Amino acid sequence: MSPAATTEPAPSAPTGTTARLVGGPSVTWLGHATAVAELGSGRVVFDPLFRSRARAAGRVDAVLVTHSHVDHLNRWSLKAIDRDTHLVVPKGARHVVADLGFAHLTEVSPGDTLEINGLTVAAVETRHDQGRWRKGDAPDVLGYVVSGGGHSLHHAGDVDFSDHSVFDDIGKHHAIDVTMLPIGGMMPLRWYQRRRHLMDRGIHIDPDCALDIFERLGARALVPIHWGTVHLRLGSPSAPKRRLEQIATERGVGGVQILRHGQQLGFTDLGPRR
Repeated sequence: MSPAATTEPAPSAPTGTTARLVGGPSVTWLGHATAVAELGSGRVVFDPLFRSRARAAGRVDAVLVTHSHVDHLNRWSLKAIDRDTHLVVPKGARHVVADLGFAHLTEVSPGDTLEINGLTVAAVETRHDQGRWRKGDAPDVLGYVVSGGGHSLHHAGDVDFSDHSVFDDIGKHHAIDVTMLPIGGMMPLRWYQRRRHLMDRGIHIDPDCALDIFERLGARALVPIHWGTVHLRLGSPSAPKRRLEQIATERGVGGVQILRHGQQLGFTDLGPRR
């Protein structure tokens, strides 16, 4: 990570805190794209970044990695997770983690499905540039829909400004309760908004676009991620959150659930399906 990176001075999970199920199926945002979902009998963590947050996830049945960029497939963070956990990575990324000693390591591509401790884990399409250190390298990029106990959660990983019709298909094939979509990144929000018209595949979507995708998916709730955790000192880390609140209000779109670091959202608290 850049030495200029900093963390959002918002409430975070205290050191040693473990994300735990409280009263039913839930998802807990731990920062950046890292989140823990508990559905039915299973628990998974997505894209663990920073060892403290990997530990805060607690015992999980699987680690689900969306793509090989270092802030999502982070070897240093994965070393803080028990090696008997099932590690799931995109096709082409096995070589990045093969030496870490995980007992179960599976590569997946969009369209693949796994059964893990009562959960159905479906790898789905997303839109982002491939690679680890540069664009165009081999590893796939993908999202996940995790289902169990009668509920489903979608985690999109990273998304760029390109063809978003894939999210229409995901919404048609899955009854999604919660979708986790990026609303920023590490740069000032205005940089994203100025470059929207360029359809630059390497730039993350902004809050306006995330709200569009939320409506395409037909999910009950949107939990914004990829904001306020890792940020270059060139703008306000909370700007993406404020913009999302503003545009959701202007458009009359309900269901936006903005979480603090370490905050949990119970699925039973959600409104009706749209």
